[in-house]
Amino acid sequence: MLAIRSPSLYKTMKIKLGIRGNSDAISAIIIKMDDLMLATSDNIFLIGEENRTKMGENLIKLLDTLSVDIMNDIEIGEKVMPMIERELNMENGALKKYVP
Repeated sequence: MLAIRSPSLYKTMKIKLGIRGNSDAISAIIIKMDDLMLATSDNIFLIGEENRTKMGENLIKLLDTLSVDIMNDIEIGEKVMPMIERELNMENGALKKYVP
């Protein structure tokens, strides 16, 4: 049996990336997806370089997965983007490809 889904059943998911803390000491990365808000459990300021790098890699994998669906709208603020990249040891501009 072939099931056909109507495009009107799909909803755009709004995804926002943010931080908890300030430019001097970021304590958490916040990911808000519609009505669901996720925050990193480890304090980024205290976890060490290796764990920050791993967290950055995992964030990129998550964004890769979420960005596959063109219905998803990913938003990362211009001021927040370089702070996240710096704290998670990402290449400069690594998050730029996820925002329109």
